Amino acid sequence: MDIQRLRNLTTGRLHTEIGHVYEDLGFLTGEDGLMTHMLPRAIRAVEPWLREQVTESRFWDEEYDTTHTGDIDLAKPTKEDQKLFFERFAAMPNPLVDKDVVVAEI
Repeated sequence: MDIQRLRNLTTGRLHTEIGHVYEDLGFLTGEDGLMTHMLPRAIRAVEPWLREQVTESRFWDEEYDTTHTGDIDLAKPTKEDQKLFFERFAAMPNPLVDKDVVVAEI
């Protein structure tokens, strides 16, 4: 995985285009179709797994750093890993609870 794209998920700062965040979370979770309001919870849900895979402290420094470049080998999460992601995701408060939400049907 491109290091700058991984930093999108580990630092809380956007290092590349936002589309990469959607793509990379889709790859990690095995689910496409995450919506914007879901991204913060999805990132928090995959963080424990990412911390096990990516131990170099520079990835977790919360800094915007365009000099941290290259590629990193990142394992594909197992189905069990992905199940745990969604369990953590579901346990987090939904930011849309008690909000007026407009549902558009196609």
